[in-house]
Amino acid sequence: MTDTQNEHNIQIGGKHFIFKPFNQQTFTATEKAWLSDAQAGEAFVPDVLQGMAWAKDHMTLVDNGVAYGVFIDKAHIAIGICELVVTKPDVRGKWVKLLRLRVRPEIEELLFKNDPSALATAVNAYVCAVIGVYHVKNVHKATTIKVYARTQEQMRFLTLLVTKLNEQEDATFKAAIQGRWLTLNWKKHD
Repeated sequence: MTDTQNEHNIQIGGKHFIFKPFNQQTFTATEKAWLSDAQAGEAFVPDVLQGMAWAKDHMTLVDNGVAYGVFIDKAHIAIGICELVVTKPDVRGKWVKLLRLRVRPEIEELLFKNDPSALATAVNAYVCAVIGVYHVKNVHKATTIKVYARTQEQMRFLTLLVTKLNEQEDATFKAAIQGRWLTLNWKKHD
């Protein structure tokens, strides 16, 4: 697989949001910045360390898990870290699951203060992650995407998204809420 197969770029509000796996340079820059944010009181340091350890161990697909970053324009520091799981094929097909999107601590701190620009950045990072998971689905020839809702706000967002997705007359998939998951199913790949 080439890097361009693993990368997805979308333009939102004049900015390019890029969903891609980490390399050593982007991981090191992200880890340094996020730990600096945490040490400045914008996050709980052990939480950031735990997330960074997982991402470092999953810069490539390991035990079905892989870390992707969401970057703005040409930045080397991720504004979001996505925890993905790519399941092994079975009778139900192959799935790609977005388990979590961790937002950079400085953005998360601004979200707690109801900062509108931080909210827009976080929403755009989430949109980029969901679109990026679709791209990962294609790379791994998966038939299903699952997006997990950790909070009630995420659950409300996913419920609205299902309605909008199912209104598309030419859709090649079926969207549904199953528990706390948004599930998108496609026909099986050859």
